[in-house]
Amino acid sequence: MNFKMKAYSLLSCLLTIAILSGCGQTTTSTIESEMEELVEVDSFTVNNAEIKQDIINELIAQSIEYWINTDASIGFNLRDAERIDAIGYEAIGAYAARN
Repeated sequence: MNFKMKAYSLLSCLLTIAILSGCGQTTTSTIESEMEELVEVDSFTVNNAEIKQDIINELIAQSIEYWINTDASIGFNLRDAERIDAIGYEAIGAYAARN
């Protein structure tokens, strides 16, 4: 019986250590990834209201995250830069074709 109590106590300690160690690593990596994501943003300004609205409409249609900054520029995550470039060129081309 003494052996079973020691084994149970050892198992409880190991389980507690494993749980606490796992929690600490998850929190750290989440914070690090959020900080990296904060750095990886950019923005651009579109002075033509019609082109700007076309771009915003397409960003919404493609479910691309964006935001309007206080200076009225459009902010976005750099991971979406190529898709946003394509949307911008398409919007400018469509505007040129209409006018």
